[in-house]
Amino acid sequence: MMVSTSTIVKSSSCSNDIESGFVLKAENLYKFYKDGKISLEVLKGISLEIRKGEILCVIGPSGAGKSTLLHLLGGLDEPSKGKVIFEGRDLYRIPERQRAQIRNKKIGFVFQFYHLLSEFSALENVMLPALINRMGLKQAREKAVELLTAVGLEARISHKPGQLSGGEQQRVAIARTLINDPDLIFCDEPTGNLDSQRGEQIAGLLYELNQHKRKTLIIVSHEKSIAKMADRIINIRDGKII
Repeated sequence: MMVSTSTIVKSSSCSNDIESGFVLKAENLYKFYKDGKISLEVLKGISLEIRKGEILCVIGPSGAGKSTLLHLLGGLDEPSKGKVIFEGRDLYRIPERQRAQIRNKKIGFVFQFYHLLSEFSALENVMLPALINRMGLKQAREKAVELLTAVGLEARISHKPGQLSGGEQQRVAIARTLINDPDLIFCDEPTGNLDSQRGEQIAGLLYELNQHKRKTLIIVSHEKSIAKMADRIINIRDGKII
């Protein structure tokens, strides 16, 4: 695998981005938060391009801005300055409702904390995004069962999160992410709460998604198993790519 430590954005039109295989671009991203007269600058002019079907690993020390960058790239939080271009459209120049539809249908998120609903079974947790996307109940159930089987949890579909191990909960979260078949998946420390064995299992599952389903993965992680499978690694420090 070829690994580089930085990415340079070249000026081109949105249509050229799609033709050249770039699924996502960040152009001169800044993010700062204000608390009274104090302004905290978290991201300081980050630009990068992500090709369809690649695995990009984002590394850097705690507080460097890695999670903030993922939230901006995934349409969860607005940049203070700059653009995020997804499939030829500036995410932050379209209405929030339309952006939410893009997140639901085309972008998936896997977090360090699984964010499963404790009162729902594994099956119901996985079905939920599909139902929000107006998929029929029968189809959503069938697809959820198929995904849970694919991640090795066919015997645990009726279990609630409190009855599952950390690794099992993370696999449920990944199945939930896949229910609407997103093109782009963001992972924020997906193995951070797991022991080394379970972490390697999750890393292997993510790698299979890339290799067999051609999913584009952007992963924040300090794990060597994640870095080894990446096509590129970028290092963020003090809000900048170094």
